[in-house]
Amino acid sequence: MAIVTNPYDSRLTLHFYVGDDEEGNPIIRRKTFAGLKHDAANEDVYAVAQALASLQTYDWVETERTDRVILMDDGTGS
Repeated sequence: MAIVTNPYDSRLTLHFYVGDDEEGNPIIRRKTFAGLKHDAANEDVYAVAQALASLQTYDWVETERTDRVILMDDGTGS
């Protein structure tokens, strides 16, 4: 059985450092942007992340891309 994938959704999540808690641990907040084209090049996604991060108040610490796919049997029976 061969499995094929059908991409249907991608999301971009930016992580920001917003301060420290009472114990000195970093507090990270996330902003997620849905509707990202699943076939967008990683370089382009990162460039968009840089542009969006430059508009934010807090320090940008990480970029996450989440791609979602549907897994299906290709129907060949092998």
